[in-house]
Amino acid sequence: MVFIFIFIISIAPTDTLELSLYQAIDYALQNNPEIEQLTLDAGTAQAMVDEARSAFYPSISASGYYAYMSDVAVFELDSIPIPMGQHENYNYQVTLQQVLFTWGKIYNAYKISDLGKDIAQLDMVRKRQEVRYSVTDAFYGILILKEMVNLSHESLAQLERHARSVETRYKAGLVPQFELLRAQVQVANLKPQMIGAENGLKLAQEGFKMLLGSPLQQEFKLTGELQMVDDEFDIDNLTAEAVKNRIELKNLKKYSRITELSKTIAARANLPSLVAGATYARTKPFGFGGDDWGTNITFNIGFDFPIFTGFRNLAQYKQATLQVKGAQLALENLEKAIVFEVKQAFYNSQAAKQSIAAAQDNVTQAEKTYKIIEIRYRNGLATNLEFMDVQLAAMQARTNYLSALKRYYTSRAEIQKAIGKEE
Repeated sequence: MVFIFIFIISIAPTDTLELSLYQAIDYALQNNPEIEQLTLDAGTAQAMVDEARSAFYPSISASGYYAYMSDVAVFELDSIPIPMGQHENYNYQVTLQQVLFTWGKIYNAYKISDLGKDIAQLDMVRKRQEVRYSVTDAFYGILILKEMVNLSHESLAQLERHARSVETRYKAGLVPQFELLRAQVQVANLKPQMIGAENGLKLAQEGFKMLLGSPLQQEFKLTGELQMVDDEFDIDNLTAEAVKNRIELKNLKKYSRITELSKTIAARANLPSLVAGATYARTKPFGFGGDDWGTNITFNIGFDFPIFTGFRNLAQYKQATLQVKGAQLALENLEKAIVFEVKQAFYNSQAAKQSIAAAQDNVTQAEKTYKIIEIRYRNGLATNLEFMDVQLAAMQARTNYLSALKRYYTSRAEIQKAIGKEE
């Protein structure tokens, strides 16, 4: 698979890409801009974890200064002048601070950031699943649209051929002018439909480029067949797999854990924190009246006790408690929604398969009928109106078949997305 992608990206934008379904998916996974953005978000989340981890380590800072005093006070002791300082003053120091105990508040904050990183990474996995679904749906959508365009061209050719036959019969005095006009109007009515189908195909192809993340000037050709896959789905197995695999459920469970940790932090906000530190200082002048360097080391230990914060901590605890309940409720509702989504995709797939079987039989019957009516009309045994009705029915039968086929491919892709399938 990697070699396929390397081959793809080595092609110049002016060349035409030939893409199978799996090649298109690989290309999109490597180039889709939304995946690229989520990759950056995952990197940002990792940086936030590193930031939270820094609270476990001591902080070390250094400072220093130089001060010049133009006038130094002097007092006399037994007629001996004693200066109250020096003109030049120096000081530099290194300070170390270490948080010793915070009732788990720092650790829980770190766990929250770590869960946030996991959520960001899972968001990227889910986006890859969504891109895989979108590419699959668009891929077969384009193949179906191509068949629609071919069908409109073929139907137009049939009607034009019939119109020429009617014109020949009209010139021979075998049919009235009314039938000729009706055949020509039918041809004229089909041309806008053909143009609309061609335009829809062009728009779908441009949208596919954006989905792939390829340059808009890049041309591509899709290689694949429109055929049903012989697979059988079990609704119970699909539901169980979805509940187990869906990224949204995993992320909401992690978010629920975040709310619980936030509640724990809020509950301990009024408890004191214990901090220790040390400072190494070197000063000149050191002491009173001297002019020498001196060193001093200070050790300290203390606590921070928020006695009253205007009930802010209590309000934060209430918020955290409600967020915990909200996350639990959201988890229950999401699981129900996922089960419904799986069932909907499953039933849509079953309905599409049944529609395809019925549409195939209808297409076969319509094509046989068309061949018969075409021969009958040439032999003067059928009217122009009968021919056009049969031709329209044949076109509609093939259109219905292609529509059912599109619903089938879409529903299969929806099943894979609904169960959280990653490959």
